[in-house]
Amino acid sequence: MLRHRTTARGVFFLTLLAALTVGAAAAHPSPAPGAKSTGPTAKAAPAIVFPVIGQASFRDDFGEPRGQGSHEGIDIMAPRRALAVAAEAGTVTFWTTSARAGCMLYLHGESGTTYLYIHLNNDLGKGNDNKGSCVPGVAYTPGLRNGARVEAGEPVGFVGDSGDADGISPHLHFELHPGDGDAANPFKALKQAQRLLFSAPQGTTFTLALAGTIVGSGSGGLQLKVSTVRSWPGGRQIAADGRIVGVTVPQDAMVDAKTVSALAGPSSNVLKGRAVTILTAPAKVTLAAQQGAPGTLTAARVALGS
Repeated sequence: MLRHRTTARGVFFLTLLAALTVGAAAAHPSPAPGAKSTGPTAKAAPAIVFPVIGQASFRDDFGEPRGQGSHEGIDIMAPRRALAVAAEAGTVTFWTTSARAGCMLYLHGESGTTYLYIHLNNDLGKGNDNKGSCVPGVAYTPGLRNGARVEAGEPVGFVGDSGDADGISPHLHFELHPGDGDAANPFKALKQAQRLLFSAPQGTTFTLALAGTIVGSGSGGLQLKVSTVRSWPGGRQIAADGRIVGVTVPQDAMVDAKTVSALAGPSSNVLKGRAVTILTAPAKVTLAAQQGAPGTLTAARVALGS
């Protein structure tokens, strides 16, 4: 069974000077109701989905000293209200009674691994106002219920600075507990994790507006370095992580003559460096599409910038 302890923020500013990417220390309470204990035979932690969508930074601060003991997670720095998503398929448990952790969520993964999402959002305005509470729509994604099952990559909450992270840069304190046991360093898992362009429930229909810079064209498609992603339903805009994504451009897509010419041959540098916004055709949400995997995104409209 998970053992819990608290950490403190006392060394934050020293750590910030040393690395510039560390957040507040984590805190977590007694075990959540219904948390699984699968014992020493539990599967090893699986390959995971990166738990924050869009721009995010982290370093290996696992085990660093804190006022309440060593740091049992990794602090992922991200914008306030950045989407936090399920690292693997499983069930969620809300935890709302820890002054140090603030708004917190347990993800009990199918592999037997338990993940802790700590310092979720409790603000209602653009800044740090602490006027919200640990409820769906503020800390957790709208409509999410305590005990609900989620698929890998589905939204579960919003990055914030609740608990003893109050007033410090928003971040997600992320813990990984294989077999629901002691905390293991999630740094390697995070480095190797699948990072997503957007998040939405599996099986629903999505449309994206991808803005960025063209890095290649030809063979009926464009490759762009993505700077922002706006996803529908909802129209949420996300500052992307700068990945390169390929988009198929079919003959019936709305494009200008110059784009059509660049797509005709096997390879072209005619459009390289041009700003572009691509509206994708509606499609079903899959994990591959969320990653922007080849063949999963099709353009309905292409608009070149200057």
